[in-house]
Amino acid sequence: MICIHTTAPGKRPYAPRMAPDQRREQLLDTALEIINTAGVAAVSVDAVAKAAGVTRPVVYGQFTDANHILRDLLRREGDRALAEVNATLPADITDADPVDTFTHVAHGFFTAVVANPQRWRSILLPVDGIPPPVRTHKQRAEATIRTRFAEITRWFLRDHPDADTIDVDLLAHLLLNAMEEGGRLALNDPDTYPPDRLTAMARFLVETFFHRFR
Repeated sequence: MICIHTTAPGKRPYAPRMAPDQRREQLLDTALEIINTAGVAAVSVDAVAKAAGVTRPVVYGQFTDANHILRDLLRREGDRALAEVNATLPADITDADPVDTFTHVAHGFFTAVVANPQRWRSILLPVDGIPPPVRTHKQRAEATIRTRFAEITRWFLRDHPDADTIDVDLLAHLLLNAMEEGGRLALNDPDTYPPDRLTAMARFLVETFFHRFR
């Protein structure tokens, strides 16, 4: 007698086995796709399980709830995004030109946004749209970049007699906000706002500022 095994109707096939670290990354990647297609509010244990083709216990084996998924996902993507931004910041500005330096940073940032839209959509979400622990992590990352911007600006203005009159910390804050808004434009309408157009405007703004203090 030949026995034929079939999957019972309505039952989900078993997902292929994965090492815990691989499974965790798969589930985080799935959550990132959900954010990009349906928004952060759509991320839930059920939604991640369904999209990944696994059962709820598989998800609960890695995360306690949806907030845990979001926290780990946005921290992961935030760390990767911060690494991309840091890669554009010069290590040595001793003989650097300020306009060229900031233009290079802006171009690197806008290019990274276009190259990794899923990542940057999660990073450039409105602050109110993410859980408080993730919000804190995001704000700390931004503070790190602002501090570096301020250090670079102070270096370029070090010999100017009016340097002490400039609110460099506020300037760094505004520069970062402008870059983030440019990133959102690139994500929402990449044909209208390609990296080269956004970079040209960034260069104009920086040239205008440093022309005043040359």
